[in-house]
Amino acid sequence: MPDHACLVTVVIPVFNSATTLWRAARSALKQSVWPLEVIIVDDASRDASLAEAHRIAECDSRVRVIALPENRGKSHAMNRAIAEARGRWIAVLDADDSYADDRLAILLGAAESRGADLAADNQSLLDAGAGRVVGSAFAEDRPDGPLTRGEFIAGCDAHAPFNYGMLKPIVRACFVRRTGLRYRESARLSEDFLWLVEFFAARGTAVLVSRPLYEWTQAFGSVSRRWTETGAGAWRYDFLQARAANAEVRNVLRAPEHNDLIALLDRRDHALRQLHWLREMSRARREGSVAELPRLLLAHPSIWPILTRRVAAAAVRRAAGFARASGPMVAACHARRMTARGFPIVRNACRLACALLNR
Repeated sequence: MPDHACLVTVVIPVFNSATTLWRAARSALKQSVWPLEVIIVDDASRDASLAEAHRIAECDSRVRVIALPENRGKSHAMNRAIAEARGRWIAVLDADDSYADDRLAILLGAAESRGADLAADNQSLLDAGAGRVVGSAFAEDRPDGPLTRGEFIAGCDAHAPFNYGMLKPIVRACFVRRTGLRYRESARLSEDFLWLVEFFAARGTAVLVSRPLYEWTQAFGSVSRRWTETGAGAWRYDFLQARAANAEVRNVLRAPEHNDLIALLDRRDHALRQLHWLREMSRARREGSVAELPRLLLAHPSIWPILTRRVAAAAVRRAAGFARASGPMVAACHARRMTARGFPIVRNACRLACALLNR
């Protein structure tokens, strides 16, 4: 296919996702837009992902496979594929996710009608452990229309179950090449967020569609309470590395015109620091290092409100489970017991820390 003849290139970065790759690729190949190509980039998977990618390519000439010799993360895989993309538009599709059949046609129509450089959509949230869609990323009653830089910034709360930094857009290839926009290869966590920050820093214009056309697999199922295994790695919890990539982008955006984005990156850094210490607390608890828990609590008071909310959420979840199994009266008693156990631990630790800090 001549380079100018391709309308959309769908890039599927793959790492240890052999069991879900066919579903993802099939959803891309079923799109109504034409002509279309799919580039599957295997990031040195240790399972049968590469063999599955070649099998898919043998069945459809629109599919190309790039096999990377070493694992370097999604950002490197995306950059490698984008460099070889022939489409006028570039779309991303994670290997454990999928598209609705008309997704690309709707997003292209929205972007072209408004002359936007990028189009993104709502997402259906798939809990793989529960085997069902459990909700949408944001309210579907939001009118379709521009996603402004300010709205993007306001919608990027790192502690929220979903934020606009998790969007899976399509983008004009000419915009990417004109601005030199690339995925930060130092980032293995929040790489989509950092890419979008730099997109808006490059004065890109975007449109957001409220209909959920992208099915996103939750890393941790909100109903099943189970982690997914596809594409998992130690990077999933490496919040210190994520902070370093965040700082790298912050250092690039030094001009006063980017103060709003710099403030966003600062808030993200604060959230990543909190998540790192929460992760350290989970590690200490898992390893039975009881003496380490008070030290972590005292040293990092910023995590106390988050920890309190998590204790409360756990109590509500368990009460709901008991309500289904034993009835509401038993559930209410159980919730009171859980709260009585959980909140004093956090409250007393907070009081102790405050007393020590105020000496």
